[in-house]
Amino acid sequence: MSFNTPKKIAAGVASSALLLFGTATAIASPIQQSQDGAQNAEPQANTHTVGDREIVARWMGEEESPYVKVANAQGAFAFNQEGVTPNDELFNIFGAALTSMCSKPAAELAEEQGGVANYYVNVGGNIKKNFTVNVEDLSDDVSDQAMMACSCATGSPFGQVAVMGVPLSAVVEMADLEDGVNTVTAYGADGFGQPLPLEYALEKNALLVYQVNGEELTTTGSGSSLQLFMPETVARYFTRSIVQIELTQEEQVPDVQQVDPTYRNKINIMNNADECLFKAGDEITFEGVADDLGSPITAIEFSFDNGATWTSCETDGATADKWVNWQFTTSFDETGDYRMTVRAKTADGVVSPLEATLTFEIA
Repeated sequence: MSFNTPKKIAAGVASSALLLFGTATAIASPIQQSQDGAQNAEPQANTHTVGDREIVARWMGEEESPYVKVANAQGAFAFNQEGVTPNDELFNIFGAALTSMCSKPAAELAEEQGGVANYYVNVGGNIKKNFTVNVEDLSDDVSDQAMMACSCATGSPFGQVAVMGVPLSAVVEMADLEDGVNTVTAYGADGFGQPLPLEYALEKNALLVYQVNGEELTTTGSGSSLQLFMPETVARYFTRSIVQIELTQEEQVPDVQQVDPTYRNKINIMNNADECLFKAGDEITFEGVADDLGSPITAIEFSFDNGATWTSCETDGATADKWVNWQFTTSFDETGDYRMTVRAKTADGVVSPLEATLTFEIA
């Protein structure tokens, strides 16, 4: 990630993400200092209820902290929503870790698999006539480009990609639907399929993706190369190697799985763990990524005193469909061990239930 303020990178990663940033230009955002510690000890909207579960976002620090404390830390803040995960890392994530975590969202890329591009998919269900369509034939007229973040219902955000695909709506419009069709299911070559409310999929502009980060998806076995992508939707629905799209009438419209409430406002610190010692007065740049997968991130907040005070940095204009890549630059004059805690806030008033921390030393 390239920002306008290249500084020395802090170390001691407490949590990590696999996004490698591109050459996006930072969007300058003025720092907003927190008020006095008493007013910030219990931040607004730090408790929220989902169903019968109450989620409380608060610092669970020890009474006696061994770290140097800095109240209302000052610094320079910048953020953007650019940058993509390289395809080799994306394939490793999609093809391995998430096979069990998020069902089957693996993208099989040409350079990784040596396969062929196949964009044929069968369409059936409660329609008056089944048909087969080559999505490539539609691409010249209706292809869409989008930057999308990929995230599990539980766990850290793991990828952001630039995709090219044909809207699912273009295929649905080709079908002569029977009355009452309310569900769409994309089935992969392995039989995996996750039903979705048809209205939801169309509203989210679901894409039948054939290109990721400028590279065509391919397949080495049965099934097409197509993969389903949807913004603001958990990765379990990102079905790969789609062979069949079923449009059906169900007695009950399926629910859409949302992010587990304890994993709202996921935030990661992405600093170089090889450097962990700095001199007093050094400018140190902390950076990371935040993603809520549904509600825009409105602020990134930093604490260097065990959560007693927070420096809130607004992310004006951030959208819910992409990550917030953040950067905070500051310096410290007192020697000793420090701990930074970071959290995010969303437009619907949720504070990160799980904060991220980073320890480092000033000598």
